[in-house]
Amino acid sequence: MNRPLRVLIVEDSEDDAELLAYELECRGYDFVYERVDTAAAMNAALDKEAWDIIIADYTLPSFSAPAALTLLQERELDLPFIIVSGTIGEDIAVAAMKAGAHDYLMKGKLARLGPTIERELREASERRKRREAEQTVRQNEERFRALIENALDIITVVDSDGIIKYESPSLEKVLGYKPEELVGKNIFDYIHFEDRATLRKTLNQVAQNPSLTLSIEFRFQHQDRSWRILEAVGKYFLDHNHDICVEGSGVARLESSAIPTKQSSIVLNSRDITERKRSEEIRNNLLREKELSESRFNFVSMMSHEFRNPLTRIRVSSELLKNFRNRTTEEQQERCLNNLESAAREMTQLLEDILIIAKAEVGTLKLEFKQFDLAEFCYSLVEETQDLADNKHTLNFAAKGECRQACMDENLLKHILNNLLSNAIKYSPEGGDIWFEVTCQNGEAILQIQDQGVGISLDDQPKLFEPFHRGRNVAKIPGTGLGLSIVKRFVDLHGGKIAIKSEVGVGTTFTVTLPLNSQNSIQGQRDARECHAI
Repeated sequence: MNRPLRVLIVEDSEDDAELLAYELECRGYDFVYERVDTAAAMNAALDKEAWDIIIADYTLPSFSAPAALTLLQERELDLPFIIVSGTIGEDIAVAAMKAGAHDYLMKGKLARLGPTIERELREASERRKRREAEQTVRQNEERFRALIENALDIITVVDSDGIIKYESPSLEKVLGYKPEELVGKNIFDYIHFEDRATLRKTLNQVAQNPSLTLSIEFRFQHQDRSWRILEAVGKYFLDHNHDICVEGSGVARLESSAIPTKQSSIVLNSRDITERKRSEEIRNNLLREKELSESRFNFVSMMSHEFRNPLTRIRVSSELLKNFRNRTTEEQQERCLNNLESAAREMTQLLEDILIIAKAEVGTLKLEFKQFDLAEFCYSLVEETQDLADNKHTLNFAAKGECRQACMDENLLKHILNNLLSNAIKYSPEGGDIWFEVTCQNGEAILQIQDQGVGISLDDQPKLFEPFHRGRNVAKIPGTGLGLSIVKRFVDLHGGKIAIKSEVGVGTTFTVTLPLNSQNSIQGQRDARECHAI
């Protein structure tokens, strides 16, 4: 199969040019050639055609191979240049090759011409591919440089110890430092101490898992000493035989190392989100204010509703006594007085409950911790409640574990248990059983009260601890809807938790879990919060 080839021959002898053409034809080339013997002719040929190779005689009357080579180099053309001559010695040929010629042949030994051309064409192709690859690399570097120089995000490269190896120019715009001020410094020296452990953990995870890309938020100290919140994405990369250096302009360049090494680094792409965080905080504060305002309005509305019922009973009973006293029997008058007394008690209880909730909300409810025997305390409470139940319900009590050394606020605990026990009695049918079990284990007291009452629907359970909320199946059973809200707050004040399990028509079980030593538990939580705040 004939191979195409375009040959520019620098030769004054037409016969010698035909001889070269014959040799190329014998080698299987489908070639086109042009013969030139002056600089002007060579320039014209180079202008009108893209040649694959140049074959030149060393000496011509008006031209020469060195002059042709110089002309080619001035035009910055990388073409194989082969000298074919019968008059030059080896020293001249070597000098020509040092000047840039790729090979030389004697006119009487043209058998090497074919292999020489093939070799030089192959090497020229390799040089061309290498130039194209280098050009691509240069273009990519220029594109990378343009992106880095104009990016709003900060590009940081750190090693596994946190030493900064590179900072992009946007650093000065965002954080006030010139890139060269931070290169060589440890990034953790500029990170808020509360965020250092988290950032270090993230960088370690990225270093140990090269495929991971992790995001993190941290506070970085601005040059003006203020703190800016940065959102960063970290990615691992392995740098072979290069160090990243920063020029005076703040632009990165690669510097080859004399010793082959592999350096693991982490690239952080960071952006300043301080203003966004502030906006979110303002928006969240406004939402909280709105929710608080709505909550206050709802609370006042519910409170007004709850007061209206006893006030109506007071008004009606007092009007009956005032206007129809002479026409009512003693029994009717007694009933009116009982209504007045009951309504007054209900209002008093309502006011006390509201006051307790208010104190708990603003944090003015003082806890008075005492050491006492929890099992004995609960047993005494059950006896009191049983007396009040008037034998209409049976209370069953059991204590498990070591409960003698409890430290809690007795008054609040009594309020918690009284409320749960009275609810169990109130919402259970006459003759029903109520179980109260206290278990002390692993530093906790688990107080469980179970009844066989009306139960609480799944729809009502999520709202059960909200003020004034009552189940939809309680019918006309009296209540303010504040009791469980207060219970929840008192449990929280002890550092505990409360859970409910209920089924309509089957019964309800409340489980309250409190630290046996609530004082130490709460103090530990406060210390942790204070440490975090510092």
